[in-house]
Amino acid sequence: LLCLMSDQNNTRSSKAPVFITDIVSMDELLKHGDAQITTFNKGDVVEGSVVNISKHALVVDLGTVSGVVSGSEMMDSAGTMKTVQVGDTVKVVVIGDENAEGQLQLSLRRASQENTWNRFIKDYQDGKIIEVVVMEANKGGLLMEIDGIRGFIPVSQLTPEHYPRVSGADPEKILGKLQALVGQKLNVKIINVNVPERRLILSEKAAYASQRNKVIQKLKVGQTIDGTVSGIVHFGIFVNFEGVEGLVHISEIAWGHVADPTQHAKVGEKVKV
Repeated sequence: LLCLMSDQNNTRSSKAPVFITDIVSMDELLKHGDAQITTFNKGDVVEGSVVNISKHALVVDLGTVSGVVSGSEMMDSAGTMKTVQVGDTVKVVVIGDENAEGQLQLSLRRASQENTWNRFIKDYQDGKIIEVVVMEANKGGLLMEIDGIRGFIPVSQLTPEHYPRVSGADPEKILGKLQALVGQKLNVKIINVNVPERRLILSEKAAYASQRNKVIQKLKVGQTIDGTVSGIVHFGIFVNFEGVEGLVHISEIAWGHVADPTQHAKVGEKVKV
């Protein structure tokens, strides 16, 4: 430690000699002083100040060390890179150890994911209806993606309007009908969210459950209603009305014997039931 000699009036002299009065180890300095060293682990969500911005990297000051966001990790749903400026505080996730320049590897995208997971949890707890865009389809249902988080809508959770009615349950035909929904926006509710397992299950049926129940409560046996044929299978005809779907069993299609329901109706046709 260095100490400057001063006069009796406690005013610093420009010619005061400098003396080494004591030598203290770094361990002792940290033990007795206010200095703290922060350690960072992979997966930590931290905040830091932006100190440099380039086309391919964002350098963030984390206090005792700096970190860099680069490549695809710069892209988040909030579009941070479009508006961020030097001096701004950003939230990042530590994804790797120090590189050759001594900088931690950081991610804006994964920090955005954490925010998105928190939003999904709240939406699930509140029973909120959210809008998603179908990204892919497989034989089991539809997939969507937000901030790299993939959600799944099982076929069983689709509304009658989108349910793939296929005679014989041909897997290829079912897939074809589901693929026709890719790119469409759907209103859904989250019915299962598990962050550790990265699982997000959605339901289109649940989003319309309240509306469906209101329609059903108004129905009475013997009532005649107008509907639209939404599907035809070997055992009958499905009819959709006000978001509710009912089945006209093959025995109720006509007075005589019905061998093939497709001979009595077409999908999209208006009918009275």
